Amino acid sequence: MNPGVEDLARLGCERMLIFVAEEDYLTVTAKNYYKKLKRSGWKGTVELVENEKEDHCFHLLDLDGDKAQVMRHKFVSFLKQDQFNLK
Repeated sequence: MNPGVEDLARLGCERMLIFVAEEDYLTVTAKNYYKKLKRSGWKGTVELVENEKEDHCFHLLDLDGDKAQVMRHKFVSFLKQDQFNLK
């Protein structure tokens, strides 16, 4: 997850949603990716969602947990935004 800024600026999508878990070993990498994307000149919108006091794949270990449900709802809402924007 360390593409060049030039590559990020040419991404073909218009929106991106990045989830991170505070205690995940990939959190720093994901946050750096988010910052790099914001600085790249990419014309899309990006949102970073951090789940505090959680670890990698927490949402799969407790499917009915409050944070897992909120995460799922956020993801579904993100996907549904394109429902009415089909070209």
